[in-house]
Amino acid sequence: MARRWMPPAVAAAWLVMLTAAGLVGTSGYAADPPPFPTPAPVVYVTDFDLDVADVTPDSGPGSRLRHLGSVLPGGPLRQSKDPQTQAKEIVADMANDLTADLMKAGVDARRLPPGAALPTTGWQVRGVFLSVDEGNRLKRAIVGLGAGQSHFQVAVSLDDLSNPALPPLYESTEEGSSKDKPGAFIKLNPYVIAAKFVMAGHDQRSMIKNTAQQISDSVVEKLKAKAQ
Repeated sequence: MARRWMPPAVAAAWLVMLTAAGLVGTSGYAADPPPFPTPAPVVYVTDFDLDVADVTPDSGPGSRLRHLGSVLPGGPLRQSKDPQTQAKEIVADMANDLTADLMKAGVDARRLPPGAALPTTGWQVRGVFLSVDEGNRLKRAIVGLGAGQSHFQVAVSLDDLSNPALPPLYESTEEGSSKDKPGAFIKLNPYVIAAKFVMAGHDQRSMIKNTAQQISDSVVEKLKAKAQ
């Protein structure tokens, strides 16, 4: 059976039409399907909870802020800077890295400023930095004096914002005023928490960046499963 010959001009026209339709990439090969149906899911990234220890300046000549403890023993968060500043940096880096990673994965990700009202549509990613004591009890992680811990984790949730009443991410297991103190013991809500991640490394920036990528991968997989 003789093969039909297609004039080059006709072949080029077909290639242009297929490329415009997204069926063929600009290289001439079949284009990868988009990760999500159009439009992409909108995900709002909120600042994760991180406690700051009460640190007061030393008195007397040469007064200075006491050396901070680290969230990891002898690890990347042991720095001589104001606890409030350090905590803000950690929270901001996590939110910015997570937002960027989600956008790279095809998600319409947006960082939600602190105090901003939650939209009524889309998804929300929220989380809390955790530490684990010797008795394997969870508590909110602390940045500040004497805050060294043996474990450092992040628990996150993926919330459907069409639900008008979002349940709490966790609740305190302590009584009275102790439940509001930095580093209070807590119990995670098993119906809300999507995943937990262990933060490890010897450099604070790299540790946060790696963990943000892991969280992004988990969120994307859950979004894909919900889209099916």
